[in-house]
Amino acid sequence: MRRLLQAAALAAVIVALQAFAPAPAQAHDPGATLVTVGSAGATDLEITAQIPLSRIDLAYHTRLDSDPGPAVRASANWLTALVRDRVRITAADGATWPVTVDEVAADRVRGDDTARVRLTATLPAAATRARSAQLRWDVVTDVVHSHKVLVTTVTGPAVLLNHQNPVMRLEIAAPPPASVPAAPMLHAGFEHFRQGADHLLFLCVIALAAARRSLRRARLRARVTLMAGITAMFTAGHSVSLALASLGWVSLPTRVVDAGIALTIVVAAAHAVRPALSARTELALTAVFGLVHGLGFAGTLQRLTLTGTDLILPLLSFNLGLEAAQLLALALIAVPVAVLARSPAVSVTLAASAAAVATGWVVERAFELTNPVQPLTGLLLGTPERLAGALFAATAVLLIARATRPEDAPAAAQPARRDG
Repeated sequence: MRRLLQAAALAAVIVALQAFAPAPAQAHDPGATLVTVGSAGATDLEITAQIPLSRIDLAYHTRLDSDPGPAVRASANWLTALVRDRVRITAADGATWPVTVDEVAADRVRGDDTARVRLTATLPAAATRARSAQLRWDVVTDVVHSHKVLVTTVTGPAVLLNHQNPVMRLEIAAPPPASVPAAPMLHAGFEHFRQGADHLLFLCVIALAAARRSLRRARLRARVTLMAGITAMFTAGHSVSLALASLGWVSLPTRVVDAGIALTIVVAAAHAVRPALSARTELALTAVFGLVHGLGFAGTLQRLTLTGTDLILPLLSFNLGLEAAQLLALALIAVPVAVLARSPAVSVTLAASAAAVATGWVVERAFELTNPVQPLTGLLLGTPERLAGALFAATAVLLIARATRPEDAPAAAQPARRDG
């Protein structure tokens, strides 16, 4: 009966995850498309975009990232049509600005291969000069729902676009700022972690490991202290590598970083099943894992192509946004994870599910193969709120099952023992 109730708790996890899962999406997005919008003359807008080739390949099943220079040149016409069809600019008076693609070329931004696309949007002759327009961007984001587009304009703060929010308002003026304001980078960092399925899954797994290790400690304070320490080491690790990568001092191929992030989840999930490492070793290993995740966080900042002191404020703001999202996510999932960790069967099932999802990511990212666990990946992807809702649902089922579990039969009700 007990095993049946634990299976019911597991089923609640799966059902709740499916209910809260967003539209189909990919896993961690290694870097945002960077779009810069400026004025060109009295009636034109000039747009420059750096689109990661790895994201184009993932979205449209191409192989541009394998040989960027020749591949981008050979696919220039297709890329031109792709961008022209998926970028729309509409004036406030309803007129559509014709968009022409002036250049498509292979480029490399802070270690990542990109397609550099230059566009010109011209105000229609029949329209009046408008001080504002609306930009809609659907390149890559129409397929890879987790991909982000950071749009920098000359008149206002940068804006983060994605599949759910593909439209922004443009105020048209001149000249570009020397740096990027703090507020949009704070928001970009917050959203990067909040929508980063692999970072969120890793946080959940290390929280599970901390809760499993602290089961032998009766006091809640000890558990909170251990979980806070592990989280702090993860923060320290990814903060260091985020800074180094953003400054251009460390550069690894996107494929290696992405596969490494997924591999950290596999190792952490295996450890969560039976935490056997010493506390110091666990803290040190978490810091190393944080270094790997920080290289993934750096994708957005690397594409800003800022240097020197211009990078300090965006770097600090982005990291603060990451930390705020991480702490809020931990606050949401800590209680249900601590409760679920008390059931060995549920804990092992959660860790095994996380390992299976992460293994699929390793295969997909390292070898460019089809993800064999994509359906399960779709169930587990979501924001911290969705994941917390699923975990709380599983916790409720588990607590109800324990409350209604029949107690051991009293001794008087046992069959009489016959002597002889």
